[in-house]
Amino acid sequence: MNTNPKALNLEALKNSHAKVTLGFKCLPGIKLDLAQKANDLGLTLSEYVENLIMNSEKLFEKYRMQEMLDKEKLAQTIIEQNKKIDFYQNDYMKKLFEQNKNEIAEYTNVNNESVKVKIIDMETLFTVLINAFKIEKNETNTNTISFSQRNSK
Repeated sequence: MNTNPKALNLEALKNSHAKVTLGFKCLPGIKLDLAQKANDLGLTLSEYVENLIMNSEKLFEKYRMQEMLDKEKLAQTIIEQNKKIDFYQNDYMKKLFEQNKNEIAEYTNVNNESVKVKIIDMETLFTVLINAFKIEKNETNTNTISFSQRNSK
């Protein structure tokens, strides 16, 4: 029988209780990084790499958990953003936009300047609507505010 001299003798490994050498090739920068981390922990490079390998399942589980938490957080953010979009782009606003699309609107901004814009998107429509009113504190009841139409020029 033709055997490969470099092949692992699995039977000998199973029966051995002494530590054996495990080697692999990596870039010098990786070895330097591992050696520095080992040194910082007061370990030899061999001890550090052995711990990494032996705890790799725990490390990967930690990364998987973090990835899952990140995905859940991202999903929650998407849900929240969709709620905001639904609020601002409701059926009434969409209808208002379609009725006034490509029309020229004039409004007076907060600096009391007259502004003309072409309604080309929802943002422009919101700008016109927001600037159409001014908000004032009610002088007799400080807990209320009132809206009044801005004077247009």
